[in-house]
Amino acid sequence: MLRMRRLFVAAVVATCVLGLSPAFSQDTAKLDIVHGPYVQAVTDSSATIVWFTNKDCVSKVEYSPCDSNEVVTTLSSHNRLVDANTRIHRITLSDLQPGRRYAYHVVSTEIVKFDPYQVTFGDTISAGPYRVQAWNPQKEEFSFCIVNDIHEKADRLDSLLNQVPLDTLDMVVLNGDMIDHWTRENQVFDGFLDGCVKRFAREIPFVYVRGNHETRGALARDLLDLFPTPSGRYYYAFRHGPVSFLVLDCGEDKADWNKEYSGLVAFDAYMAEQTRWLREAVQEESFRNARYRVVLVHIPPAANGQGYGATRIRTSWSPILNHANIDLAFSGHTHRFARIDPND
Repeated sequence: MLRMRRLFVAAVVATCVLGLSPAFSQDTAKLDIVHGPYVQAVTDSSATIVWFTNKDCVSKVEYSPCDSNEVVTTLSSHNRLVDANTRIHRITLSDLQPGRRYAYHVVSTEIVKFDPYQVTFGDTISAGPYRVQAWNPQKEEFSFCIVNDIHEKADRLDSLLNQVPLDTLDMVVLNGDMIDHWTRENQVFDGFLDGCVKRFAREIPFVYVRGNHETRGALARDLLDLFPTPSGRYYYAFRHGPVSFLVLDCGEDKADWNKEYSGLVAFDAYMAEQTRWLREAVQEESFRNARYRVVLVHIPPAANGQGYGATRIRTSWSPILNHANIDLAFSGHTHRFARIDPND
């Protein structure tokens, strides 16, 4: 009997040790910023900084005008609770002045143990300084570039960016289908995001326009967690320099009832909602008074567009956009170059 008890205890101890070894290995890893930081959701008075750590942390951003020593420390909270014990960090810098450059550092402190009445903190890591600035409606001119339909081919993206003088840009537009679908977290990082951070995104914001492929996969519903927008939606308007931009969400390229979607999409109602917003957006004073008006949308609202999605956009949005005197619309989706003249 004693021998059986000893065998049982030995088996339990061995099981516990084996079960804990992966976590133990993870806990001994050095705290690190594994993705980012990168700039998102820029307005004329704010910008959001996003980054990822390899351990659960509480984080903050320290920032100051480049022409001042006044340092502001900010963090993120929801419902009076500071965002903590997380590996994705999204912190908004507020009260930015258009045309003024700011330096920022990101700071993350590991939370080793999160008990109800006592939190044990670990190491702290920081990165920076990096530069950021808000949109400036008074700017006379600026440059930007557009990339789309990368489909996780990071080497292709890198090759394209090699052809662009990135240090002259105010922003980069990722105009949809940067991934094939989103079923594994690393698809976004390996497919394009880490490359963007390495090349420009720590200081130059990118505007992420959702394409039809970004709506696919189990993780597609979490896309805004990585790429927050000023409106909290995939469609919105913003003004920079003499240009007013409309960012539109094309939805899927097939009908909701298509078997590929397994009954888990509802884009028809969503597109109707977006159409109502668009009618109002083109009447806004900041849009109407802009010298130039530009549309960013993945599926082109072109007269010769094929398929359900293109037809829906052409029917719902083209009359509104034509009446709004759009100067330029940038799209992707077709994987071929085309220049379509007005009224074609």
